Amino acid sequence: MGSRALVPLQGGSEGRGGAAPLLLLLRLNYNIRIIFMYSVLIVDDEPSNRQLLRQILMDRYRLSFAADGINALEAVVKVRPELILLDIMMPHMDGYEVCRRLKSDPVMADIPVIFISALTDIAEKVNAFDSGGVDYISKPFQREEVVARVQTHLNLYSLQKTLQKRVQEEVDRRRLEEQMLFQQSKMAAMGEMIASIAHQWKQPLSALSLVIQDIEVAFDVGELDKQYIEQSVKQSMDLIKHMSQTVYDFQNFLKPSTHRDPFSVSEAFYDVAGLFSDQLKKDNVELRLNIPRTLGLYSSGYINEFKQVILNLINNSRDAIKTWQKKGNPDNEGWIEVDIERSNDKVVVCLRDNGGGIDQSVIDSLFEPYVTTKAEGGTGIGLYMSRAIIEGKMEGSISASNTQEGVEFVITLPLLREENKGAAPPPLRTPLQGDQSP
Repeated sequence: MGSRALVPLQGGSEGRGGAAPLLLLLRLNYNIRIIFMYSVLIVDDEPSNRQLLRQILMDRYRLSFAADGINALEAVVKVRPELILLDIMMPHMDGYEVCRRLKSDPVMADIPVIFISALTDIAEKVNAFDSGGVDYISKPFQREEVVARVQTHLNLYSLQKTLQKRVQEEVDRRRLEEQMLFQQSKMAAMGEMIASIAHQWKQPLSALSLVIQDIEVAFDVGELDKQYIEQSVKQSMDLIKHMSQTVYDFQNFLKPSTHRDPFSVSEAFYDVAGLFSDQLKKDNVELRLNIPRTLGLYSSGYINEFKQVILNLINNSRDAIKTWQKKGNPDNEGWIEVDIERSNDKVVVCLRDNGGGIDQSVIDSLFEPYVTTKAEGGTGIGLYMSRAIIEGKMEGSISASNTQEGVEFVITLPLLREENKGAAPPPLRTPLQGDQSP
């Protein structure tokens, strides 16, 4: 048989042109492989050691080199390697000091460092790990050992980075979810406030309507003089100021607190009662504050957020009482009562109601998101946000348990002692709210 010969492509120039894309594709494939290789920095003052490690690792990783400790620190900033092979005995700065400096930098601290050295004394190896190294390879190098240790720590580094990324993604997701829940809770509170404002405006609006109508009647009968007009204007302005003050009070309630401040726990309850007691009376629910307004137990935290917790708990009890009344207890006189006392270095708040209690299967998960005891209309976010505020922002705790007549919520907050209280804020008292202290 004759020898085989390569058959050229049709046309010499076309043959050469056809090889060019193939070379380009091979080069592109090589460049892509290089890009996705791990980057390894080799630091050793002996050229022969650098050359040997280069021969062992060059097919697997992108390599960069430094001949001493100072150059190594500069190279880490430029290259940002995923792993460093670091000699110990080097001029200017030894490997221990290089590693310590890397670990003190938050940006570089997570880069794994494998020490390479001819030092075999156990104390040197311990020093290597104490300075932040993750492994130790003794000279002379064994190819299989170097490859195995480098690949193992790069795999661990990759897993660590992946885990950190997933943890951060989960943290971001939960933070976003919590922000959305908090916003929903605020919108629910805003709905309660609008209803309360509407209720509190009914009487002054009716009075204002009568004043205006009376002006027309006074004109018709000839009683409209300067004194009458001044009296009518004063009555109208007093009613308008009352309504404006109501809006101002609710506006302050909705503002988020920007920083922690000392606050009176009893004052917070009286402020909320002043805003919403009329609404509770309309629902035939009595709010009993079994403590004086000037109790003098202070904590430190976000006062407006704490007031939202109070409102959430009161609304939860009110709704439970109304449901209990509809279930065949129409004559049940609803009540919510509050006690506040000191227990060692804590302020303990107990809020209880006679709303019939909560199913035991639900009470253990009562503060989880979207868990609600209401048959309809419940969002399941009010109590969840209450726990997030008390435990997450105010270093306290909140719990719920059934009593013979209903539910008891217990809040504990850190007690602010007299020497740390400083200039405590004055009572947030307005003429509209009055003083409900016994």
